[in-house]
Amino acid sequence: MNLVNGGGVEREFKIGDLFDKLSLKFLKSNFDKSNDISKIQTTEFSLPLVNAKDGDNGIMYYGRECDFESAEMTIDIVNDGAVSTGNVYAQPQKTGVLYNAYLIKSNFDISKNLLLFFATTIQKSIKLKFSYELKASWERVKNESIKLPVTANGKIDFDFMENFIKAIQKLIIKDLVIWSQKKIEATKQVVGL
Repeated sequence: MNLVNGGGVEREFKIGDLFDKLSLKFLKSNFDKSNDISKIQTTEFSLPLVNAKDGDNGIMYYGRECDFESAEMTIDIVNDGAVSTGNVYAQPQKTGVLYNAYLIKSNFDISKNLLLFFATTIQKSIKLKFSYELKASWERVKNESIKLPVTANGKIDFDFMENFIKAIQKLIIKDLVIWSQKKIEATKQVVGL
């Protein structure tokens, strides 16, 4: 056990002990990239699909909900890609899998804030360990460890993680408000108000 910032205690946990890999499938008998997915989200193509994408929360395409199995409150791990291998994204919304990535789901109840905390923690643990040559497969990732804050009795401190993410969100909102006010004042000066 080690001390974390703020005086709390942290402990290592194996990712595979906390999460299970989902086996989500394409439901039609044949997949045709030109007809079964879209780069733009529409009413018809409404389901986000994860794949080997760097940025945009790992989503490059959208599919029809009736064509793909999906899950929500999951974490997306990119297992293949020249730049994106080892990227990890929280996927709170209903999401499907296209290719070169997979979704994992916690084996405990999880909030959106906890999902964000775990996704960040997992990426910190695995991103630099995997590459295009050494894929971030579930067989490898599930054996990696993450450090999490724990309570005095050694259990994962979900309250700390939840409150930590809420505090970060408040700081970001505060910074955006300050930036926005400065932008408005600068605009007023330019137009002579």
